Order: sequence, then structure tokens, then C-alpha cells
Amino acid sequence: MDFAAQTALFSAIAEEKGLVNALEGNFSVIDRETGNIYITPSHKMKRLLKPEQICVIAPDGSQIGGSEKRSSEFFLHEAAYKARPDAGAVLHCHTPYLTAYALSFRDFIPPENCFVGQVLGRMICLPYGEHGTHAIHEGIEDALKSSPVVLLGGHGVVCVGTDPEDAIGTLEAAENLAKTTVLKSQLASF
Repeated sequence: MDFAAQTALFSAIAEEKGLVNALEGNFSVIDRETGNIYITPSHKMKRLLKPEQICVIAPDGSQIGGSEKRSSEFFLHEAAYKARPDAGAVLHCHTPYLTAYALSFRDFIPPENCFVGQVLGRMICLPYGEHGTHAIHEGIEDALKSSPVVLLGGHGVVCVGTDPEDAIGTLEAAENLAKTTVLKSQLASF
């Protein structure tokens, strides 16, 4: 499997769906056989990335491939993979509705009668941790036990999936549910 090509393809899909952009968000895929993580570079439009630009990070943390500098959020991706051995892809982004919860330092608790909410579970909001440091993922191991989506206090959101399609689909469903929940609360005030 060409993990760099897969990372480039699905990061482009994530940008086309409005989940990431050149300045915000990053996407990665892991090769569980080697432990190498393939991650998007910093400050690049995801839909224009070529496989040779995808950063390849070895288990020891050294960059062994890719023509660009790795994302500053590599530690977040690495922690998510360690917390969830079933994960094959990680998406970190700043979608408006889930990020609004994160900026408010509030867990997102889906409505009980909603199927998607039952699948996703409670999305825990971690305390603030500076981006690009290990502090951003403190508590992620426990948070990922209740949901594949975790809110990063004062920052954004991270989602794990069994593969790239699952990660993007899960995040998209979570964002749509957050949007619907906000709209419902606005309707209740009429």
C-alpha cells in the first residue's frame, strides 16, 4: 500500500469537504507494520499535496521521508495512535461547531435519541495544551475510550478512524451533529 499517496488523497478530500485548509488542520495515516506515520506538512493546501510532499515519521520521531516539514501537531497524532491501536488514520481540524465547544471548554454530549450520537458517545473536551507540544494531548488516552472524537480545549478537535475514510466520515458526522444541536437550541429560544 502506498501510504503517502493515501494520505495525500484523503487530506485533499478533507479539504474539499471543508474540514481542513492550508493553515488549519492536518491528516495522517499509520503503517502498523513499520510504525511509520505519514502526515501532511505545515501550511500547505491539502488538495494540492503530492505524495512526495507527505512527511514520513519513523517510530523514533525522525523524519525519514517527504520534501516538506512535518506538521507541528505530530505529537497529537502520535499520541492518538498510541491510545488507539485500532486506529489507522487521524484527522485534526478546527471545524466551526465542534471547535465552538472546544473554545468553550465544554464536552459535546449528543442527544440520547440520536443514532449518530449513540455511535459517537460523549466527546470529551481536554484542558488547554499549547499546540505543537505534548501538552496538547494530555488526557487523550482516556478521552478516546468514550468516543473516536476528542475536543481540544481552546483549540480544535481530533478524530481517529480505522482507516482514512472512517476518520473523515466520523468527523463529518460529528460536526453535522454539533451543528444540528446548536440549531436546535436556537429554535428552542423562539
